Amino acid sequence: MTDARAPLINLALDGFGADADPAFVGALSFMIEQQGLLQTLLTGVVELVPDITRWRLTLTDDIISTVNSVSGRADDDPYTTDRGAGHAGAITLPRDDGTFDIVVSADVLFATREELATVDDLAAHVSAAAAHISRHEAGHAALRLRGEDADSYQDVQGLSNSDAACRKPLAAHVDDNRIEQYTALHAPSPLHHVDHLTDAIAHLRAELNEAKRTWRADIGAAAYRTLTAANGLVRVFAYLSPELGLDENGTPRRPDPLPDGWEEYIEHSWDDWSLTFHRLRPVDERMTTDEIGTVLADLCRLMNSWMSSIGVDWGLTEDDREYIFWRKNRY
Repeated sequence: MTDARAPLINLALDGFGADADPAFVGALSFMIEQQGLLQTLLTGVVELVPDITRWRLTLTDDIISTVNSVSGRADDDPYTTDRGAGHAGAITLPRDDGTFDIVVSADVLFATREELATVDDLAAHVSAAAAHISRHEAGHAALRLRGEDADSYQDVQGLSNSDAACRKPLAAHVDDNRIEQYTALHAPSPLHHVDHLTDAIAHLRAELNEAKRTWRADIGAAAYRTLTAANGLVRVFAYLSPELGLDENGTPRRPDPLPDGWEEYIEHSWDDWSLTFHRLRPVDERMTTDEIGTVLADLCRLMNSWMSSIGVDWGLTEDDREYIFWRKNRY
């Protein structure tokens, strides 16, 4: 007699200790028990990774502690949620056995930039956030399972040393963009990246000014500060291009109203960024590594030309020596 029992979905709650905020725990319990929050999360993952033996999902009240535990990170190298002008609220961790640990912060599901008037409004917001985040994280697993994630195509050839140095961070943005193209249609986020754009531009400006002020004392640290901030804003571009989309003529849409700093840092290159990202296909449509690599190479070239256009000349010489110049007195 065979055992025909279906495999169990590996779902866990973590980090909800005795010091957890009772009000938050109560709101989360309401969402789980009466609004089907866990089912919403599971449905989002299954939509893109239907083989439930491939993944484990953890909803946590302490994402840093959970990720450190799940991934076995050393005490001197803890996981961080800091992403420049923003913070990560979830992560997909590939394992050596071909499975994935998907960790979602419970707190980020309730994050909002506006006051919600009613319980129904809150429930709708949390459900929309769960639908979006679960699909986004599942998208990373789906790309890796198909051999289309960043590791499979990021070593593109034929680039200058300076452009080639951009491959790894931009490949991560390529993956995010393909996933966000999908979620923009199937599960849009209740939080809009356009609403964070002013903060992201202000963060870049502040970091450039601080690098300019301190480079004589430690040019390496100033360069790192500059490149990290620039990469942070380009990460926003990767999310923003599918969120804004194209108009009926195929022209990239702009935010309305335009955020502070848009004209100075983005307008002159926005068409190039958006149209290049739009050459990618969403995560549910296959692409060859050559197709993705071609787009990545163009993004690498665009990255350095954009950096120069905002007043920073950075690169690597033919013998891999780094150089950087901040051309403006004030950013």
